[in-house]
Amino acid sequence: MSVSDTLPALDIAARRSASRAEPPAPQEAPAPQEAEEDSYALTVTLRDGGHALSRIVTVLNSLCVTELTFRTSNEAPALCEIVVPAADAPRARAKLLRCVHVLDVTARRVRRRGPGSDRDHAEDPPGRPG
Repeated sequence: MSVSDTLPALDIAARRSASRAEPPAPQEAPAPQEAEEDSYALTVTLRDGGHALSRIVTVLNSLCVTELTFRTSNEAPALCEIVVPAADAPRARAKLLRCVHVLDVTARRVRRRGPGSDRDHAEDPPGRPG
């Protein structure tokens, strides 16, 4: 047998075995993410000395912050609302309380519908009047 005789035979055998092989199993769809995820909205009251927002951002740079709003006025202390996942809430609160400009930090539970959606509803923490 020459090389030209064996190559076509190998090619035919490979095609036959490939056609007998089972089709690949369909891949499972990825598990859907939770419909709702727990987060906490931390409301921070602070003295705004002009750099308060940058200090808050610096303090929380290692945590997952999903939403941040900051309001200032001439008559009242500045207010900052920060939404973080429930797992990061205790650490974020502790870090904020160590800041010199922070006067108070309160937390309330917030449920969100999936990633990137707007807040669905807020719940007051247990034991606090609503």
